[in-house]
Amino acid sequence: MTPLAIISRIHNSPCKFDKSAAGLDAMKGAKVPYSVVLAMMKAPEIPAATKGRIPLVIPDSTPIKIALSEDLDSNVQQPGYIVYFEVLEEVRIRGLRVIAQGARVRGRLLGSNDRTRLGGAARLDWNLTDVLAVDGQRLPVRGGGGVAGDETHPEKNVTVSKGEEFTAFTYGTRKVNVLEPTLPPLGKAEDSSTPNP
Repeated sequence: MTPLAIISRIHNSPCKFDKSAAGLDAMKGAKVPYSVVLAMMKAPEIPAATKGRIPLVIPDSTPIKIALSEDLDSNVQQPGYIVYFEVLEEVRIRGLRVIAQGARVRGRLLGSNDRTRLGGAARLDWNLTDVLAVDGQRLPVRGGGGVAGDETHPEKNVTVSKGEEFTAFTYGTRKVNVLEPTLPPLGKAEDSSTPNP
């Protein structure tokens, strides 16, 4: 397999790698390409399943409805600023909740520019990075957004209001450990021979 194919497989599969010094030395000795090692190092850790929990796989590109948790202003926030969103609708796999409503989603501002002296439009751009799953791990997500002013508009800056809705997508196939459902105790069966009053 080519390094690109291996990296793609890493991104789209539940993974658990040996990231110890000995493991890295072994990969170096095997002449594993640096790009592959880097992808392995960035792959999120999968928590071990515990008693009372079952693993569920979230498919790649599962949509997540989210809303901005704060106002953004090109005159205030700068590139690199961490932007927070919240999940509007819980995500369920096989009927079990894997991402809760209200879970926090993080993003990062890529650009934040006021209107330039030469008349260039003010703009805000961001990308999404991760969402909190029910087992406490942060799942990588993709998506982003942006807003730009009109070059003929007199306003110096642009804003995005709290509550603005967007869609994020899970990045790669991810495994989440959820609480095993428990069935309610069965009630005492009624005696069918007893006549109704």
